[in-house]
Amino acid sequence: MKNILVIGASGSLGKGVVEELKDRYSITGTYTTRPFKIDNIVSKKLDITKRKDFDVLESDYDAVFLVAGAMPAMMEGYTPQSYIDVNITGVMNVLEYCRTKKIPKLIYIQTFSDVSASFYTGIPIQDDSPRTLTLTGDHAIYAISKVAACDLIEHYHQEYGLQTIIFRIPTVYCNDNNHKYFVDGELKTKAYIKMIESIMNDRKVEVWGNPKNSKDMPYIKDFAVLIHKALENDIAQGVFNAGTGNPVSLEELVDTMIEVFSEGEAIDKKYLPDKPSQPNFTFDMQKTKEAFDYSPSFGIKKMLIDIKNTLL
Repeated sequence: MKNILVIGASGSLGKGVVEELKDRYSITGTYTTRPFKIDNIVSKKLDITKRKDFDVLESDYDAVFLVAGAMPAMMEGYTPQSYIDVNITGVMNVLEYCRTKKIPKLIYIQTFSDVSASFYTGIPIQDDSPRTLTLTGDHAIYAISKVAACDLIEHYHQEYGLQTIIFRIPTVYCNDNNHKYFVDGELKTKAYIKMIESIMNDRKVEVWGNPKNSKDMPYIKDFAVLIHKALENDIAQGVFNAGTGNPVSLEELVDTMIEVFSEGEAIDKKYLPDKPSQPNFTFDMQKTKEAFDYSPSFGIKKMLIDIKNTLL
Protein backbone atom coordinates (compact mmCIF):
# COMPACT_ATOMS: atom_id res chain seq x y z
CA MET A 1 0.00 0.00 0.00
CA LYS A 2 1.40 3.39 -1.01
CA ASN A 3 2.20 5.94 1.68
CA ILE A 4 0.66 9.33 0.83
CA LEU A 5 1.05 12.73 2.49
CA VAL A 6 -1.93 15.07 2.05
CA ILE A 7 -0.94 18.60 3.04
CA GLY A 8 -4.11 20.48 3.86
CA ALA A 9 -6.43 17.58 4.72
CA SER A 10 -8.70 19.53 7.06
CA GLY A 11 -10.43 21.69 4.42
CA SER A 12 -13.38 20.67 2.27
CA LEU A 13 -11.30 19.61 -0.72
CA GLY A 14 -8.55 17.78 1.14
CA LYS A 15 -10.88 16.08 3.57
CA GLY A 16 -13.24 15.04 0.80
CA VAL A 17 -10.42 13.39 -1.14
CA VAL A 18 -9.02 11.68 1.97
CA GLU A 19 -12.46 10.28 2.86
CA GLU A 20 -12.72 8.70 -0.59
CA LEU A 21 -9.15 7.34 -0.71
CA LYS A 22 -8.50 6.29 2.89
CA ASP A 23 -9.03 2.60 2.12
CA ARG A 24 -6.68 2.63 -0.87
CA TYR A 25 -3.61 4.22 0.73
CA SER A 26 -1.81 4.75 4.00
CA ILE A 27 -2.49 8.47 4.43
CA THR A 28 -1.01 11.13 6.67
CA GLY A 29 -3.08 14.31 6.60
CA THR A 30 -1.92 17.68 7.88
CA TYR A 31 -3.75 20.70 9.24
CA THR A 32 -2.69 24.20 10.25
CA THR A 33 -5.31 25.43 12.72
CA ARG A 34 -8.31 23.10 12.45
CA PRO A 35 -7.62 19.60 13.82
CA PHE A 36 -9.58 16.80 12.20
CA LYS A 37 -10.20 13.13 12.86
CA ILE A 38 -10.79 10.52 10.17
CA ASP A 39 -10.62 6.79 10.87
CA ASN A 40 -7.29 5.20 9.87
CA ILE A 41 -5.74 8.58 8.97
CA VAL A 42 -2.66 9.90 10.79
CA SER A 43 -3.20 13.58 11.55
CA LYS A 44 -0.31 16.01 12.08
CA LYS A 45 -0.09 19.77 12.51
CA LEU A 46 1.97 21.52 9.83
CA ASP A 47 2.47 25.16 8.89
CA ILE A 48 4.07 25.04 5.44
CA THR A 49 5.48 28.55 5.86
CA LYS A 50 7.82 27.21 8.58
CA ARG A 51 10.63 24.93 7.41
CA LYS A 52 11.17 23.48 10.88
CA ASP A 53 7.57 22.20 10.97
CA PHE A 54 8.46 19.61 8.35
CA ASP A 55 10.62 17.84 10.95
CA VAL A 56 7.45 16.22 12.36
CA LEU A 57 6.89 14.35 9.08
CA GLU A 58 8.21 11.02 7.93
CA SER A 59 10.40 10.69 4.86
CA ASP A 60 9.11 7.53 3.19
CA TYR A 61 6.12 8.96 1.32
CA ASP A 62 5.46 7.81 -2.24
CA ALA A 63 3.73 11.09 -3.12
CA VAL A 64 2.64 14.42 -1.71
CA PHE A 65 -0.78 15.86 -2.52
CA LEU A 66 -0.56 19.60 -1.77
CA VAL A 67 -3.98 21.12 -1.15
CA ALA A 68 -3.06 23.71 1.48
CA GLY A 69 -2.99 27.30 0.33
CA ALA A 70 -4.18 30.80 1.07
CA MET A 71 -7.25 31.70 -0.98
CA PRO A 72 -9.86 34.50 -1.04
CA ALA A 73 -12.71 32.19 0.01
CA MET A 74 -10.90 31.49 3.29
CA MET A 75 -9.58 34.99 4.00
CA GLU A 76 -11.33 37.29 6.44
CA GLY A 77 -10.57 40.86 5.43
CA TYR A 78 -7.68 41.29 3.01
CA THR A 79 -4.10 40.39 3.89
CA PRO A 80 -2.29 39.88 0.56
CA GLN A 81 1.02 39.04 2.25
CA SER A 82 -0.55 35.72 3.25
CA TYR A 83 -0.68 34.71 -0.42
CA ILE A 84 3.06 35.28 -0.74
CA ASP A 85 3.89 33.53 2.52
CA VAL A 86 1.71 30.45 1.97
CA ASN A 87 1.41 30.05 -1.80
CA ILE A 88 5.01 30.88 -2.69
CA THR A 89 7.24 30.43 0.37
CA GLY A 90 5.11 27.54 1.61
CA VAL A 91 5.20 25.77 -1.75
CA MET A 92 8.96 26.28 -1.91
CA ASN A 93 9.26 24.60 1.49
CA VAL A 94 7.18 21.65 0.29
CA LEU A 95 9.34 21.32 -2.82
CA GLU A 96 12.51 21.34 -0.73
CA TYR A 97 10.99 18.71 1.54
CA CYS A 98 10.28 16.51 -1.51
CA ARG A 99 13.80 17.06 -2.86
CA THR A 100 15.67 16.37 0.36
CA LYS A 101 13.54 13.36 1.30
CA LYS A 102 13.61 11.98 -2.25
CA ILE A 103 9.82 11.90 -2.59
CA PRO A 104 9.20 11.23 -6.29
CA LYS A 105 5.79 12.82 -6.94
CA LEU A 106 3.94 16.06 -6.15
CA ILE A 107 0.30 16.73 -7.05
CA TYR A 108 -0.75 20.38 -6.84
CA ILE A 109 -3.99 22.34 -7.21
CA GLN A 110 -4.03 25.41 -9.46
CA THR A 111 -6.77 28.04 -9.64
CA PHE A 112 -8.63 28.62 -12.87
CA SER A 113 -8.05 32.33 -12.28
CA ASP A 114 -4.85 31.91 -14.30
CA VAL A 115 -6.98 31.85 -17.48
CA SER A 116 -9.68 34.31 -16.43
CA ALA A 117 -9.69 36.13 -19.78
CA SER A 118 -10.87 32.88 -21.38
CA PHE A 119 -14.20 33.06 -19.56
CA TYR A 120 -17.27 34.13 -21.54
CA THR A 121 -15.63 33.30 -24.90
CA GLY A 122 -17.62 30.13 -25.55
CA ILE A 123 -14.35 28.34 -26.38
CA PRO A 124 -13.32 25.42 -24.12
CA ILE A 125 -10.24 26.31 -22.09
CA GLN A 126 -7.22 24.20 -23.02
CA ASP A 127 -4.83 22.70 -20.45
CA ASP A 128 -1.98 24.76 -21.89
CA SER A 129 -3.94 27.94 -22.63
CA PRO A 130 -1.84 31.11 -22.25
CA ARG A 131 -2.01 32.75 -18.86
CA THR A 132 -4.39 35.67 -18.77
CA LEU A 133 -4.53 36.93 -15.20
CA THR A 134 -6.88 39.66 -14.07
CA LEU A 135 -4.52 42.08 -12.32
CA THR A 136 -7.14 44.08 -10.43
CA GLY A 137 -9.35 43.17 -7.49
CA ASP A 138 -8.90 41.06 -4.38
CA HIS A 139 -8.09 37.89 -6.41
CA ALA A 140 -5.12 39.42 -8.26
CA ILE A 141 -2.28 38.68 -5.82
CA TYR A 142 -3.84 35.29 -5.11
CA ALA A 143 -3.67 34.38 -8.80
CA ILE A 144 -0.15 35.81 -9.14
CA SER A 145 1.04 33.73 -6.19
CA LYS A 146 -0.49 30.53 -7.58
CA VAL A 147 1.14 31.08 -10.96
CA ALA A 148 4.49 31.72 -9.28
CA ALA A 149 4.04 28.46 -7.35
CA CYS A 150 3.45 26.59 -10.61
CA ASP A 151 6.69 28.00 -12.04
CA LEU A 152 8.58 26.87 -8.94
CA ILE A 153 7.05 23.42 -9.29
CA GLU A 154 8.05 23.20 -12.95
CA HIS A 155 11.58 24.26 -12.01
CA TYR A 156 11.84 21.38 -9.53
CA HIS A 157 10.62 19.00 -12.21
CA GLN A 158 13.21 20.16 -14.73
CA GLU A 159 16.07 20.62 -12.28
CA TYR A 160 15.58 17.64 -9.97
CA GLY A 161 13.34 15.22 -11.88
CA LEU A 162 10.38 15.53 -9.51
CA GLN A 163 7.20 14.25 -11.18
CA THR A 164 4.72 17.09 -10.89
CA ILE A 165 1.04 16.98 -11.78
CA ILE A 166 -0.86 20.26 -11.58
CA PHE A 167 -4.66 20.15 -11.73
CA ARG A 168 -6.43 23.35 -12.74
CA ILE A 169 -9.78 23.34 -10.96
CA PRO A 170 -12.91 25.47 -10.90
CA THR A 171 -15.07 25.26 -7.78
CA VAL A 172 -15.25 21.62 -6.73
CA TYR A 173 -18.62 20.98 -5.10
CA CYS A 174 -18.36 19.11 -1.81
CA ASN A 175 -20.74 17.16 0.42
CA ASP A 176 -19.56 18.41 3.81
CA ASN A 177 -21.07 20.85 6.28
CA ASN A 178 -18.77 23.74 5.45
CA HIS A 179 -21.40 26.06 3.99
CA LYS A 180 -19.60 29.36 4.55
CA TYR A 181 -16.92 31.20 2.63
CA PHE A 182 -15.55 34.72 2.35
CA VAL A 183 -16.53 37.15 -0.40
CA ASP A 184 -14.46 40.34 -0.47
CA GLY A 185 -13.33 39.46 3.05
CA GLU A 186 -16.86 39.07 4.47
CA LEU A 187 -18.31 35.73 5.59
CA LYS A 188 -21.20 34.55 3.41
CA THR A 189 -23.24 31.41 2.85
CA LYS A 190 -22.27 29.63 -0.36
CA ALA A 191 -24.65 30.58 -3.16
CA TYR A 192 -25.78 27.07 -4.04
CA ILE A 193 -26.47 26.32 -0.36
CA LYS A 194 -28.58 29.47 -0.08
CA MET A 195 -30.54 28.41 -3.16
CA ILE A 196 -31.16 24.93 -1.76
CA GLU A 197 -32.22 26.34 1.61
CA SER A 198 -34.57 28.82 -0.08
CA ILE A 199 -36.19 26.03 -2.11
CA MET A 200 -36.62 23.81 0.93
CA ASN A 201 -37.63 26.40 3.51
CA ASP A 202 -39.27 29.26 1.59
CA ARG A 203 -40.50 27.48 -1.56
CA LYS A 204 -38.83 30.06 -3.78
CA VAL A 205 -35.52 30.62 -5.53
CA GLU A 206 -33.82 33.57 -7.21
CA VAL A 207 -32.05 33.26 -10.55
CA TRP A 208 -29.37 35.94 -10.73
CA GLY A 209 -27.93 37.40 -13.93
CA ASN A 210 -27.94 35.50 -17.19
CA PRO A 211 -29.61 32.08 -16.74
CA LYS A 212 -27.84 30.80 -19.87
CA ASN A 213 -24.36 31.27 -18.38
CA SER A 214 -22.82 27.81 -17.99
CA LYS A 215 -19.86 26.49 -16.04
CA ASP A 216 -18.06 23.26 -15.18
CA MET A 217 -19.28 21.87 -11.85
CA PRO A 218 -17.02 18.96 -10.79
CA TYR A 219 -18.04 16.93 -7.74
CA ILE A 220 -15.67 15.93 -4.94
CA LYS A 221 -16.21 12.20 -5.50
CA ASP A 222 -15.17 12.48 -9.15
CA PHE A 223 -12.23 14.68 -8.19
CA ALA A 224 -11.05 12.06 -5.70
CA VAL A 225 -11.08 9.45 -8.48
CA LEU A 226 -8.87 11.75 -10.55
CA ILE A 227 -6.42 12.16 -7.67
CA HIS A 228 -6.33 8.36 -7.28
CA LYS A 229 -5.53 7.97 -10.97
CA ALA A 230 -2.79 10.60 -10.68
CA LEU A 231 -1.26 8.82 -7.69
CA GLU A 232 -1.08 5.64 -9.75
CA ASN A 233 0.35 7.33 -12.87
CA ASP A 234 4.15 7.53 -13.01
CA ILE A 235 4.31 9.15 -16.47
CA ALA A 236 1.89 12.11 -16.52
CA GLN A 237 3.59 15.48 -16.22
CA GLY A 238 2.47 19.10 -16.32
CA VAL A 239 -0.84 20.95 -16.18
CA PHE A 240 -4.16 19.15 -16.59
CA ASN A 241 -7.69 20.52 -16.49
CA ALA A 242 -9.85 19.03 -13.74
CA GLY A 243 -13.33 20.08 -14.73
CA THR A 244 -16.06 18.09 -16.45
CA GLY A 245 -16.16 19.29 -20.05
CA ASN A 246 -19.96 19.41 -19.68
CA PRO A 247 -20.92 22.88 -18.45
CA VAL A 248 -24.17 23.34 -16.54
CA SER A 249 -26.25 26.45 -17.18
CA LEU A 250 -27.67 28.37 -14.24
CA GLU A 251 -31.16 27.57 -15.56
CA GLU A 252 -30.41 23.83 -15.58
CA LEU A 253 -28.86 24.03 -12.12
CA VAL A 254 -31.89 25.78 -10.63
CA ASP A 255 -34.39 23.48 -12.34
CA THR A 256 -32.50 20.41 -11.11
CA MET A 257 -32.31 21.83 -7.59
CA ILE A 258 -36.09 22.28 -7.67
CA GLU A 259 -36.54 18.70 -8.90
CA VAL A 260 -34.31 17.25 -6.17
CA PHE A 261 -35.15 19.45 -3.16
CA SER A 262 -38.74 20.69 -3.61
CA GLU A 263 -40.41 17.39 -2.58
CA GLY A 264 -42.87 17.92 -5.44
CA GLU A 265 -44.18 21.24 -4.16
CA ALA A 266 -44.50 24.31 -6.38
CA ILE A 267 -41.52 26.67 -6.27
CA ASP A 268 -41.62 30.38 -7.14
CA LYS A 269 -38.68 30.97 -9.50
CA LYS A 270 -37.82 34.67 -9.74
CA TYR A 271 -35.45 36.03 -12.39
CA LEU A 272 -33.19 38.94 -11.37
CA PRO A 273 -31.23 39.83 -14.55
CA ASP A 274 -29.63 42.93 -13.00
CA LYS A 275 -27.83 40.87 -10.36
CA PRO A 276 -24.28 39.56 -10.99
CA SER A 277 -24.05 36.53 -13.27
CA GLN A 278 -22.11 33.36 -12.59
CA PRO A 279 -19.02 32.82 -14.79
CA ASN A 280 -19.43 31.30 -18.24
CA PHE A 281 -16.72 28.78 -19.14
CA THR A 282 -15.88 25.16 -19.77
CA PHE A 283 -12.68 23.10 -19.80
CA ASP A 284 -11.37 20.96 -22.61
CA MET A 285 -10.85 17.61 -20.86
CA GLN A 286 -9.30 15.58 -23.68
CA LYS A 287 -5.73 15.68 -22.36
CA THR A 288 -6.86 14.69 -18.86
CA LYS A 289 -9.04 11.90 -20.23
CA GLU A 290 -6.20 10.46 -22.29
CA ALA A 291 -3.52 10.75 -19.61
CA PHE A 292 -5.56 9.29 -16.75
CA ASP A 293 -8.33 7.34 -18.50
CA TYR A 294 -10.71 9.64 -16.64
CA SER A 295 -14.34 10.55 -17.24
CA PRO A 296 -16.55 12.13 -14.55
CA SER A 297 -19.49 9.98 -13.47
CA PHE A 298 -21.51 12.59 -11.56
CA GLY A 299 -23.83 14.75 -13.63
CA ILE A 300 -25.63 17.63 -11.97
CA LYS A 301 -28.68 15.59 -10.85
CA LYS A 302 -26.63 12.71 -9.48
CA MET A 303 -24.43 15.22 -7.64
CA LEU A 304 -27.35 17.03 -6.02
CA ILE A 305 -29.01 13.76 -4.99
CA ASP A 306 -25.76 12.65 -3.36
CA ILE A 307 -25.44 15.97 -1.54
CA LYS A 308 -29.03 15.62 -0.36
CA ASN A 309 -28.50 12.06 0.86
CA THR A 310 -25.26 13.01 2.62
CA LEU A 311 -26.26 16.24 4.32
CA LEU A 312 -30.01 16.04 4.92
